Amino acid sequence: MKPTKVLLLSGLLLVICLLTLLVFKWRAPQAETGSLFGPRIRWSYTPGPDPLSGIALAPNGTVHFSAADGIYALSPQGRLLWKAPPPSGPVIAAPALAPDGTLYAASRSGNLFALDPFGNLIWQSVGTRHKFFTPPALGAGDALYVTDDYTDLFAFSPSQGPGLTWKQSTFSPTGSKDDVLLGNNTSYGSVYGAGTYRSSPVIGADDMIYLAHQQWLYRLNLHGDVLWFIQLLSQRPGFPAIGRDGVVYIDGPPWFFAIGHDGKQRWIVRTSNRLQGSPVIDNDGVIYFCDSDFVKALLPDSQMKWSVQADCNSGPALAADGTLYLGMRGREPEQVTRPMLLAAFAPDGQLKWKIEIQGMVREAPAIAPDGTIFFTTDRGYAYAVSAAGPPSMDSPWPRFQHDAQNSGHSRF
Repeated sequence: MKPTKVLLLSGLLLVICLLTLLVFKWRAPQAETGSLFGPRIRWSYTPGPDPLSGIALAPNGTVHFSAADGIYALSPQGRLLWKAPPPSGPVIAAPALAPDGTLYAASRSGNLFALDPFGNLIWQSVGTRHKFFTPPALGAGDALYVTDDYTDLFAFSPSQGPGLTWKQSTFSPTGSKDDVLLGNNTSYGSVYGAGTYRSSPVIGADDMIYLAHQQWLYRLNLHGDVLWFIQLLSQRPGFPAIGRDGVVYIDGPPWFFAIGHDGKQRWIVRTSNRLQGSPVIDNDGVIYFCDSDFVKALLPDSQMKWSVQADCNSGPALAADGTLYLGMRGREPEQVTRPMLLAAFAPDGQLKWKIEIQGMVREAPAIAPDGTIFFTTDRGYAYAVSAAGPPSMDSPWPRFQHDAQNSGHSRF
């Protein structure tokens, strides 16, 4: 073969190799990463750099989340199915998915709205002139319950029109002491800005509503009547979780409370700081939560089962084998900047694995029936991670707002 032909052939092979490497490098962020037997990033998707809400996961695997410019729906493979612009202002809270496939979202401008499974607007509530920062809880039928930035409680029923079904108002511009129904209102700063108050109503298996507000925990019926209330030793209660026996677990830094369904305190323990997200509860009644620099497990009688140091930044999600998935920050001393991670902890508190991601996980991951873990970050990324694990645990409270659909209802 002539030297000229050899050179041309060698050059052609070099170009093919370089193109192959470039294509592989371009596809790498979308491809699976990690070891063969460890966690693998199946895909990542980003609509932009702004933080994303938590996930609402449909039974068919469709992934829903809120972004600055609307509600997104992705296929289980990470492809965009549709994007729906918000009809009445930005949505910060994660959407909630009803059993019939209707997606409900609460906007920061004080409206609720509903989308069908194809992203079409099918209902919108009247404006409340308040701000919604958390998902609505899904009651019987199409009943919706949502709290605003001052923790007023609103009830809607789309089948009855756009108006309010009822409201429990708690805010007085003058700070009147007559605001005794749900406590005197003040506001405090948070990651969502000064004056916001993040709290969600949750619904027990008996369809009773539980609402934390200021230093109070309330139990209400479906008509909005207060059945009992109990004063907590804190003015900033977090997100409640409901056990199988109706016990409500809730933090109010620096305390963690167990309140019986009769409104009486069962026990109280001290925590290090405000919990991230809500506690989760397994089928043995063990309570797991992220307490700032620790992941902790408490027995039903409040005794510590284990405590592991971990700089966690989201509440956990509980898998059927007892594995806890949550977001955390790495502590590797040799690294200049601490990496952001998704981590898995065994039921005994041992770290099973961790995988580096772009941004901080703020809300609990969602676990699909095939064990895939879906979550979002504050840098605008949605992720799917495969870890050859089981689905979500069918326990009293395996995740923030109870389930991957964010129903907030233990009956679901």
